[in-house]
Amino acid sequence: MDFSFHPPTRPDAQWRPGLVGGTFADRGLCGCSMNRGLLRFHDADSAPAAQVAVDAMCGARGLAAEVFAFDWLARQFAVTTRLTVEGASDSSQTLRTVVVLDPFDGSVTPWVDVESFEGALSVPIAHDFLLPDLFREWMEAAGIDQLAFDSCAGATVPGFYGGKREVGNLTLDSVEVYLSFAQQLWEHGQKNGPGSPPPHLVAAKRQSKGDRP
Repeated sequence: MDFSFHPPTRPDAQWRPGLVGGTFADRGLCGCSMNRGLLRFHDADSAPAAQVAVDAMCGARGLAAEVFAFDWLARQFAVTTRLTVEGASDSSQTLRTVVVLDPFDGSVTPWVDVESFEGALSVPIAHDFLLPDLFREWMEAAGIDQLAFDSCAGATVPGFYGGKREVGNLTLDSVEVYLSFAQQLWEHGQKNGPGSPPPHLVAAKRQSKGDRP
């Protein structure tokens, strides 16, 4: 897949979490968006809210990870020392493995080591994972030609409540708001078990584009 970069939205808001360091910040990628918003690199303004969701949804499994990027579906790319790229536990804590937290279904998927991340984007499996065809179809349905840096296609009904990843279940949303709602729903499901009715949700500081279940 070929990638084109858009200029950073906030050039001075660099993000350098401990496990990632300057891997992307030193190259000026913080705040950059690729291919009309298909993939974006966190900056110091976007990362904190995403880190809260990752801490909650990964931390419940004993997995510490630090965010550095996110895609159009608000899936969070983060670095951990606790897993190998094959998904096995690693007690040495010397690795820097990229994992992807998906707020749609709460899954955590190991990818590659962080130094290989950009190279891995060019292989077919990355193309399949990022779903560019669905992205284009959804943007046409949403009437936009580029996804704003702080926006995403949020699922109205998440996967852990029976939702499907399809255009009809995706709405233009704030990344921060969507992650907050997805986290609350996921935590409710973890506490109350499968099939429990959705809880009353508390909105994040920004207003979402639509009501959540």
